Amino acid sequence: MKKKLLLMVFFLCSYYALKAQTRPVTGKVIDAGTKESLIGVTISIPGTKTGTTTDTNGQFSLNVPAGTDKLFVSYVGYQEQTVAITGANLTISLTANTKNLNDVVVVGYGTQKKKDLTGSITSIGAKDVGGRQTLQISEALQGSIPGLSSTRTSGAPGSSSTILIRGITTIGTNSPLVIIDGVPGNIDNINPNDVENITVLKDAASAAIYGSRGAAGVILVTTKRGLSGQSTFEYNYEYGAQKATALPKYVGVTDYMRYINEQVTNDGGSSGPYPQATIDSYLANNASDPDKFPNTDWQNSILTNNTAPRQRHGLVFTTGTDKIKSKASFDYSNAGAFYDNRNFNRYLFRINNDFKISEKLNANLDVNFSRTTNNANAGELNGYNPIYESRIMPPIYDDVYNNGDLAFGKDGRNPVAQLKKGGFQKNVANQLGGRMALNYKPISGLTLTALIAPTFDFNKGKNFSEQIKFNNPDGTVSTVVNQARTILTEGRTENFTINGQFLANYTKTIANDHNIDLLAGYEENYRNTESLGASRSGFSLTDFPYLNTGSTELRDNNGSANESGLHSFFGRLQYNYKNKYYLQGNIRSDQSSRFASQFRTAVYPSVSGGWAISEENFMKDVKWLSFLKIRGGWGQAGNERLLDRNNNPAYYPYQATLDFTSALFYQNGVVVPLSGAGQQVYAVDNITWETSQTTDFGLDAAFFNNRLSLSASYYKKKTFDILLPLDIPLYIGYDKPNQNAGTLDVKGFELEINWKDKIGEINYSIGANLSDAKSKIGDLKGTQFLGDQIIRTGSEYNEWFGYKYNGIFQNAAEVAAGPVANANTKPGDFRYMDTNNDGKITPDDRVLLGGALPRYQYGGNIRADYRGFDFNLVFQGIGKKLSRLNSEAIRPFAEAFGNVPQDIVGKFWSLNNTPEQNQAAFYPRLSSTSSGNNYALSDHYLISGSYFRLKNITLGYSLKEEWVKKIGIKGLRVYISGNDLFSASKFPKYLDPEGGDYAYPIVSTVLAGASIKF
Repeated sequence: MKKKLLLMVFFLCSYYALKAQTRPVTGKVIDAGTKESLIGVTISIPGTKTGTTTDTNGQFSLNVPAGTDKLFVSYVGYQEQTVAITGANLTISLTANTKNLNDVVVVGYGTQKKKDLTGSITSIGAKDVGGRQTLQISEALQGSIPGLSSTRTSGAPGSSSTILIRGITTIGTNSPLVIIDGVPGNIDNINPNDVENITVLKDAASAAIYGSRGAAGVILVTTKRGLSGQSTFEYNYEYGAQKATALPKYVGVTDYMRYINEQVTNDGGSSGPYPQATIDSYLANNASDPDKFPNTDWQNSILTNNTAPRQRHGLVFTTGTDKIKSKASFDYSNAGAFYDNRNFNRYLFRINNDFKISEKLNANLDVNFSRTTNNANAGELNGYNPIYESRIMPPIYDDVYNNGDLAFGKDGRNPVAQLKKGGFQKNVANQLGGRMALNYKPISGLTLTALIAPTFDFNKGKNFSEQIKFNNPDGTVSTVVNQARTILTEGRTENFTINGQFLANYTKTIANDHNIDLLAGYEENYRNTESLGASRSGFSLTDFPYLNTGSTELRDNNGSANESGLHSFFGRLQYNYKNKYYLQGNIRSDQSSRFASQFRTAVYPSVSGGWAISEENFMKDVKWLSFLKIRGGWGQAGNERLLDRNNNPAYYPYQATLDFTSALFYQNGVVVPLSGAGQQVYAVDNITWETSQTTDFGLDAAFFNNRLSLSASYYKKKTFDILLPLDIPLYIGYDKPNQNAGTLDVKGFELEINWKDKIGEINYSIGANLSDAKSKIGDLKGTQFLGDQIIRTGSEYNEWFGYKYNGIFQNAAEVAAGPVANANTKPGDFRYMDTNNDGKITPDDRVLLGGALPRYQYGGNIRADYRGFDFNLVFQGIGKKLSRLNSEAIRPFAEAFGNVPQDIVGKFWSLNNTPEQNQAAFYPRLSSTSSGNNYALSDHYLISGSYFRLKNITLGYSLKEEWVKKIGIKGLRVYISGNDLFSASKFPKYLDPEGGDYAYPIVSTVLAGASIKF
């Protein structure tokens, strides 16, 4: 009993001793402006994890150790504070954080605060680019920015995406202008982890400052730079595996033979080439003699790698003082393929230096280098497609004999042999760039900048296409070869560009209310390209791919050169009164060498304005509104990127240029090549710029202390004086020239919403965007671009153009009643609507079927972090699109012998079906004579191309600094990530909604990586 009393006394003493070492602190947290209570505010003891949060009345209570005299207070949307404990009951006032609105955004030739923007501009940061874990920035932009579409049709190593801003601008080139640290460049020549931010100028009010190059929008890329007081070294490594998201399937060998027989008899043959006895015994015969009875799965034979590897190494060095700041990065990435001899690797080096020479003068000196290498099989980068070959070749042809020798395939056409012994292709692109800028501030508010940036490209290519001599199955030499001779083709291209700028920027605040920002500038762009090519064939040594071993009698060479220049004057005036009323005007004058002197100059103006309604006194009591601004703008931008009749850039369209040709003449018993030249295209000297005019209205808003932000825009864009190849009388004897004639209209909207908040120790954000653009072709002066997709007056850009499907002819009576396309039409063929009522089906019955461009594009992300863990999820999709079912999945016997897609089995019209089955058939009968009619474009083959895709999901963990600093490490983060892991669409499961026809598969990627910082 005595022991129990002693223990009770001990515990009571301990309790009161501990209680004496802590003291309760209570209080209330309110908004400094509205005086309202704030719910969920975190109050913690500095340096510890001890803390609490405010309740629904903004109240809190916390026991703090004796001697603690401060509390740390944090809340999303408000400035963090460390407050002194001045008593037992505190009242803490938090000030709303306006950092997001005061963020600086890069614009043309300068920067602006986000809240001061009057144009349609969107900016994303480093996490939105490097955090997507892509090798190409163009792919990382997919779904990130409203109004910007990034589309791809292939997942091949090194493949890029096509970028459009606000849809289509012209009939020709629609790619946006890319500016990297103020200098034109290639967006995929940048390491994604070097990007600080990317800004997109979408309307003419913001892009007019770039004049003749801004009609398709402008992408401004800013790379990371060194910071004062920091010295770090960082190493990053990641390794991943890629897998095809979808692959088409094809029938087996016996089904193939049955369907070939059916096709032949459908087309009038008495019997097919394969007797039934042969079909019935084929698989057994294949087991005993596979050389005589092949059964080849060509897709498996080509795609020998189930996964394709991808890896990246990155080194980053940063140091900075008050005088010199430097950041250097080196990045190596490599991506393999699903078959051998195909890979992409890239080296990227960049060093950015900032020098403070004096209080008034500073300088930037940047150097960047990139080297990309595409290794492929012979001809693959110029058109040879192993994927096409693997999907068209039927199983009846052999790939490799039982003894290991390469088989004939089909008459020497064996894609497996091409990959193994057909040669190689190697393209190497080297780019060295530099940028030097001097910034001088002679007086307060005035900055003078002089910039010069040269870029040197040294590219080379080699294509060694080898002749393959095949053996017979018994090992004897055959006369079958894949091509007539071995051919080596090499090319060299050198490109030099230089950009020079002089800028004067003056800022001034007058009487505390009038803010003026004035910019004036001059820019010069010059470009020169020279190329050289050579080839030889007749190689005696097929394993020595150099020109000097080829025959001197079987050789060729070529060369070309071109140059262009552009010089410009431009200016911008920004004015705002009390940060309420904003006005901005831009003007640019361009002169281009592509046009005759009297048509060389074009002027592009723009004007925009904004009203920050939330700054008005009558809005001050609206407590839930943090910021509200409406804006509008009008402007013009241009396009000088003309194309010639071969869709190559045209640099001298106003001049009568000569095209050189060679012809063979038989003279005195000898074949003699003679060169000649002649004008082939009629020259029109008064052609000039295309002009795009945009009117844009929008609003930007923030709510609930900036936790919720919203931006919306509506625009109309009209392009006129589009350069088109208009018809001229045939008797003139020239190809039709480009002339300023066309018009195109685009209407659209953009919406972006973001929410950022905190729950306890979890910080999270959710963002989503939606945009749409619809094009309509105006007057084209009678010009039409016909095909399965059409451009003509009244159509959308590249609108589907084909027949209206009207079922399948079920019997001879229906065929006789017509209308039909030709005399070969039989039961089982497609029936189309006679839209012009002339009693027959002709190309004149084709009609507009709907737009082929994506509509209602959307994207979004979810981010969260908690105690060292970070999570990121990105999604993207298209709400509306008409897509065509790929031929690889629906058309049998391509090239008259090709494979049969598995999807058509049981779905095509056949004499072997019941009438009910034929009534329900989706595909036509098997026929070679009617295939042109049955597989012509019609609305029957158009399906919804809308899709949802999980673009990226990443989970990372950063080790606590106290865990690693003992061994000299500042930070260590490990992560796992996946790209394109899931998609939902109305496409058949074996087709990817983004994949092209007979194209390299779209890939999903799973990778793991680590980043260590010293």
